[in-house]
Amino acid sequence: MHRLLRHLRSLFRVEPGRPALWAGLRAAIATAVPLCLAFLLGVPQAGWAGLTGLLVTLADKGGSYNSRARIMGLVTALGALVGMLAAPAGHTYWMDASLLLFGVTAASFARCYGETAGSVGGQLAVIFVVSLGAPATTLGETVARGGALLLGGLWAMTLSLLLWPLRPYRPARRAVAHVYAALATAAEQLGAAAMKGATADEWAEGLSRHAGIRPKIERARGVLAATRRGRPDESRRGEHLLVLVELAEPMVALLSAIAEAMQVVGRDPHLYSMRERAARLSEAYAAMAWWVARALQQERNEGMGTPPRLALRPKRRQPARMSAPPVRRGSEGPLSAHVATLLDRLREYAGVVHETASGLLFGDPVSPRGKGTLGGQPKAPGFSPWQPVRDNLHLDSLVLRHALRTGMVATAALGLTRALQVGDAHWVSLTVISILQPYAGSTEERVLQRTMGTLVGASLAALIATTVHTPALMIGVISVLTAVSVALLPLNFGAFQILLTPDYLLMATLSSGDWTVASQRSLGVLIAGALALLGSWTLWPSPERRRFPDAAASALRADGKYLQQLVMHRSGTEPAVNEERRRLDQSLLEAESSFQRLMTEYRGPPQHLEPGMALLTYARRFALAVTALGTGRFEGRTSVLPQQLAQRASDSLELLARALQERREPPPLPPLSLPRTSDDPVLGALLERVPRQLGILHGAVARLSEDPTLR
Repeated sequence: MHRLLRHLRSLFRVEPGRPALWAGLRAAIATAVPLCLAFLLGVPQAGWAGLTGLLVTLADKGGSYNSRARIMGLVTALGALVGMLAAPAGHTYWMDASLLLFGVTAASFARCYGETAGSVGGQLAVIFVVSLGAPATTLGETVARGGALLLGGLWAMTLSLLLWPLRPYRPARRAVAHVYAALATAAEQLGAAAMKGATADEWAEGLSRHAGIRPKIERARGVLAATRRGRPDESRRGEHLLVLVELAEPMVALLSAIAEAMQVVGRDPHLYSMRERAARLSEAYAAMAWWVARALQQERNEGMGTPPRLALRPKRRQPARMSAPPVRRGSEGPLSAHVATLLDRLREYAGVVHETASGLLFGDPVSPRGKGTLGGQPKAPGFSPWQPVRDNLHLDSLVLRHALRTGMVATAALGLTRALQVGDAHWVSLTVISILQPYAGSTEERVLQRTMGTLVGASLAALIATTVHTPALMIGVISVLTAVSVALLPLNFGAFQILLTPDYLLMATLSSGDWTVASQRSLGVLIAGALALLGSWTLWPSPERRRFPDAAASALRADGKYLQQLVMHRSGTEPAVNEERRRLDQSLLEAESSFQRLMTEYRGPPQHLEPGMALLTYARRFALAVTALGTGRFEGRTSVLPQQLAQRASDSLELLARALQERREPPPLPPLSLPRTSDDPVLGALLERVPRQLGILHGAVARLSEDPTLR
């Protein structure tokens, strides 16, 4: 019952944001124009262009124009190819079933190259199954279908990439702008919390939100890398954006470190002026970050020459200055030394960001300080296109299991529906493909979404079919449904599914002239949902409770490696440390995603999940405490984390990770001797958190090992 309620809540959950009205209108035009041409020219085969027009538009997930063109072109070319290959088949059941098993499995296995490739494979599977379900009778009809599919995809690409202003760096600028908007929000929250002396729970909630900045930074990196690839003539603009992206990494660490330090300061009335300084600097930084985000969105550097230095003074071009007075070490005793270092570093990085954003806005070259941030960028390793295939060609691979499961269940659906003489058997196979997910909890949620969406959508399609009898009016209804469904996709997948279902049904009705197709497909989706659940529960089931300990162990090991990197370097903001912190954040995000999937699958008492939640919470809190200790260092100062302490803490994390992977109780942790830091109580309080948080992690791992339901 708890799982059903969670799935129902997800069905009606509305995500934050606005409807994608522009994307909806574009999808409607991409779908409707080929259908109109098929109707006006009297060429039924031209209607296939509407299918690829819609699917290629849905494949456009944003990003750089280069990557978008590659993905949409791939769906277009391969979609036309698989459509032609499937068109002459399907006349006999065994040929039909064999091709369906092979084609769907291969398309699903594309997920080994990542989520984007998996999405492309899903689009190709749709085209393959739809073409297989409508076998061509002649070679000319097969070629005409392939040509229509190709033209529909090219039309969608032309609409998305050429008929709107082509500004290659706009996606990258927007992605970087989202990063700085998130930094500005984090700084505002930090300033408000410091000013009022927030409680420990309020600080913990605020620090957990910093984790949401990491996916935005990674997305900006990916979009910018794809945009700059092959564009040496625009290196200056790309270099500005690259500097801004790389500066975001240490600034997230600095904001987290300041938050940890201010949490130690607490509400001590004698330290009110220190809290006030931190709050004022955070507010000034937030104003600067908002200005950078607005400048990136406005793109006002187009065609502008280099302005004189005084041109940066007007308010419309100049962000709020970092007006908080310099913090003098020792002005409030030794307690302020650590905070002073952090605030000085934040001010320094903010100055580089201001220079870089101004240079991007007004056409100035990247400043020497900005170029200094790019000196230690790690080189991307060589990539073999066959390596992901080799890595996943074994039955322990989640990708291969999902691909085989999808192909087998889709083929079984074809055989069952033909045996039961249910109309349009390929529709049931197509529904199975869209429902099955790599994880059981996600499949259950998708079954509920698709079943309710299809039943409601089919009823809506039946109602429309009984009142709309002309092809012209039918095309108009399809256009409206497409526009609204795609516009609502960012907000609620259930609403998208409900409106897209009658869209597909009406397109099938328009091409076949069979107005009873809606009732047939309502029964088909019930069969597909039952088969998808059965396949998910019986074919290589891999419950998340078996994967979560390994993901949590990887996060603990990443904590230990990050700690060792900080000890080895003089500053917590050096490129090597930033890269290790990036790996740590990714490990934590993967572990948290695994835990979220575990909660959707779990049937036991909710309190049994508390150790896993505590483990993830304090793995992140440990990383934040280490960041606060390492980021506050400056050249000429000895490490506040001695090598021996860091090694013992890393060894303790390794012991906990092994216990998780071996599903056993962890051994007692070795004692940690802390260095004396009586001259700086802030650092002393931060150091005391290291053994305390290790003890909490040890307790969480021990409780996980005692619970047989999570083994």
